[in-house]
Amino acid sequence: MRKLLKLLWITQEKTIEVNDPLAKNGKRIRKVHRINPFNPLTYPTLIIIFIIGVLMFGFVGIWNEMDLRNPFKWQ
Repeated sequence: MRKLLKLLWITQEKTIEVNDPLAKNGKRIRKVHRINPFNPLTYPTLIIIFIIGVLMFGFVGIWNEMDLRNPFKWQ
């Protein structure tokens, strides 16, 4: 599913270097993801994901499973 979303440019991926004292050279490469706010397919996808989430987990359970951070920022 993630490969399909990346193929349709609904999600974006960026690699960053993070300081890590346990790594061999002191740096570690980390991939961060976000939802692409400039793609028009993103918004119907979010609605479909929310509807499927409500059907699978119910109204109360969806809040426990959902990540409430801003999906349009790099995290």
